[in-house]
Amino acid sequence: MSRLGFHCHALDDFDEVILSNELLRGEFYNFLPDSIGDLSRRIERHNLAASIHAPLVRIPWYPTPPTLSFLCDVDQERRRLSLAMVEETMKTAAAFGAEYVVVHFPVSPTTSVNGLGYAQLRSIAWDSARRLAEYSQRYRVPIHMEGFGPSPFLAVDFLNEVIRSFPCLRYCFDTGHMHIASQRDGFDLYRFAEGLAPNIGSVHLWNNRSIDDYFKFGHIPVHPVQKPEDGWVSIERILRIIVPNNPGCRVILESGNHYPVSLGAHNVRDGVQWVRELTAPLF
Repeated sequence: MSRLGFHCHALDDFDEVILSNELLRGEFYNFLPDSIGDLSRRIERHNLAASIHAPLVRIPWYPTPPTLSFLCDVDQERRRLSLAMVEETMKTAAAFGAEYVVVHFPVSPTTSVNGLGYAQLRSIAWDSARRLAEYSQRYRVPIHMEGFGPSPFLAVDFLNEVIRSFPCLRYCFDTGHMHIASQRDGFDLYRFAEGLAPNIGSVHLWNNRSIDDYFKFGHIPVHPVQKPEDGWVSIERILRIIVPNNPGCRVILESGNHYPVSLGAHNVRDGVQWVRELTAPLF
């Protein structure tokens, strides 16, 4: 089974990002409720492997954008809201036949933490990790935690401790967000990847040179023209650190299907082929 896939959040993109790139895997996110039946049929017709980025089905009562996560919030009602969204996604994932579900955790608190020390904040984050593990075990679908900072818990020691305590949880290493975090928080991106590598279940691939790129262009597709000496993440180096240490790792291209014209208008398919060639000898 192929371990390389593409992120997809609309039926209109299904053919272009998955089938046209001859991929056998997709990661699906935030679909309209009335499109899920068609999505399931397409996945079955093309014999695709599937994972989910929470939520799979667009939830009318959840805040916009649905990537928001409150799992490290002091506010109990906000945490309850995120946990309810995750549980609803897990129910769907079990019926959907998903290999795993990606959930944003740890994350930045959206409410004030004034007056609370590290130990109290850690207790909140740990409780959310415990709840994620309960959902994973209840619905028999692994959860991959994708860190999104700034957060004191976006740290190798904390994440490895969580995964040792709750083996049904793994880490989703997002190259773009982790690059921004490393620049903001002053850690070495590649040492971070090395420290987590055995506990990484999946990788999200997209690129940037800084948070300014993210604000201007969003998730820039990876491409061989992106040189580390110009500030880009070394995609090859990240893959060589993570995949040999964890050959079960899934690699998901998490970007749009068009390269920003102002950055060169490169062909996204060339980037997919490049990643395919990089990963082939590693898997």
